Amino acid sequence: MATGLETEAQEPEQAPEEAPEAQEGPAAPPAPLKHELQHRWCLWLHQQGEKAHQSGQAWNESQRSVHSFKTAEDFWCMYHHAYPPSKMEHVDYSLFKEGITPAWEDAALKNGGRWVMKLEKVRAQTLDDLWLSVELALIGEAFLPKGGEVVAGAVVSIRSRISKIALWLTQAKDEKKVMALGRFYREVLAGTPGCQDYINRELTFEDFKKGGVTFLINKSNSQSDQQTAGIFQ
Repeated sequence: MATGLETEAQEPEQAPEEAPEAQEGPAAPPAPLKHELQHRWCLWLHQQGEKAHQSGQAWNESQRSVHSFKTAEDFWCMYHHAYPPSKMEHVDYSLFKEGITPAWEDAALKNGGRWVMKLEKVRAQTLDDLWLSVELALIGEAFLPKGGEVVAGAVVSIRSRISKIALWLTQAKDEKKVMALGRFYREVLAGTPGCQDYINRELTFEDFKKGGVTFLINKSNSQSDQQTAGIFQ
């Protein structure tokens, strides 16, 4: 019997609609791996002129490490954002292995020396190209087969009259190794585009401990054991 209290059949509750899943786009490609160098290298800057002398700072104290890198890609990033040597005046640009300051007083260099080539009346572009050749030889370990474990770095000294470009070594007593590195260094410079005649340029080796020139590579690629006392500049 109907009582008038019948309840309406309840419809089952509907589940809330789920938001459609966001479709993922293609995965981002992984960042390319950088080419790691054997050593970390530091670019140093040393300002010459009145300001440097007036400050009374020692040579090694006035050096400033302005950048360091450990990969080939980071080197090229530095290269494209730094002033080339030809745009600077009375400055030493140095590229050295990390942990070595480009100064004779550094403990790693007290028994070393440097191969120096003078650059008289050098064109701006040639100066920049020579420095790049040396930089690439350093970070690419091109000197290693000739005894490059004693190579500390290189310095290009920009001056108004005669500039210099030098390869610095941590050891100077092994004559055979020093001479081999000097000859190869001259080949690196002569391999710079437009600088083939540099293969006949004279190189002098300055021994930091003895305070003078101890070896010479001249046009005939001969060597001399003459020693000349003097202060290096």
